[in-house]
Amino acid sequence: MLVKAYKDGPDRTSLLIGEANARRYFSRRKPCIELRFDDLHIQCTLSPEFWQGHPEIHDARLSGWLEFKIGRRAASNEPIFLSMVPAGPDAFVVRPSSKPLEPFGADVTRRRTVRAEPVRAHLPSGSLRASIA
Repeated sequence: MLVKAYKDGPDRTSLLIGEANARRYFSRRKPCIELRFDDLHIQCTLSPEFWQGHPEIHDARLSGWLEFKIGRRAASNEPIFLSMVPAGPDAFVVRPSSKPLEPFGADVTRRRTVRAEPVRAHLPSGSLRASIA
């Protein structure tokens, strides 16, 4: 899934998950999730507001990592997108994304299907029957 990092205070950066992603990838029964960044793994508690129209993750360690990884880009006030890939029950791997390939909140974990042309279209006529017979 594609999420957005944003400054929500002078010294704090958080993740905006999006309501569709929150409903799809998070469980109301689990108040904590694990976020994995490079070598850092942290447990983040989801606030009650997460389920009341503000699907955001706030954590001091998360903010520190985000500032370290995207600090220069954050000063430009451009949206900063990250990918969050499910990595087990209530665990996600977070990676910087150079630019969004999909609209914000889109499911980027699913594979895209590419329609292939039939093989027979590239074979000389009759060669398919000869190879089968």
